[in-house]
Amino acid sequence: MELFGKRILINIPVIEKPVIELSPAQEAEREKEAVKKWTELEIFAIGDEVEKVKVGDKVYVQAFGLESAEKIMIGEEMKLLVKEFDIAFKY
Repeated sequence: MELFGKRILINIPVIEKPVIELSPAQEAEREKEAVKKWTELEIFAIGDEVEKVKVGDKVYVQAFGLESAEKIMIGEEMKLLVKEFDIAFKY
């Protein structure tokens, strides 16, 4: 697969559903942990014009970038397609 332009494919964090019912406090803690995963997203692939990041970098994508991101199946995994502009910073 070759990606073109200033496009970036991001791995979507996997958040498994609990097999037992959680208390409100446990559910809040689980949600807090899930948010951490969405603030450090790993780059899966980059387009041929991307300059600031590389594959494997952990990045923060702005909320509007995530909301407008296209979801794409690559093999059996879902990825997010964002623009380089949507990345605010890398870790």
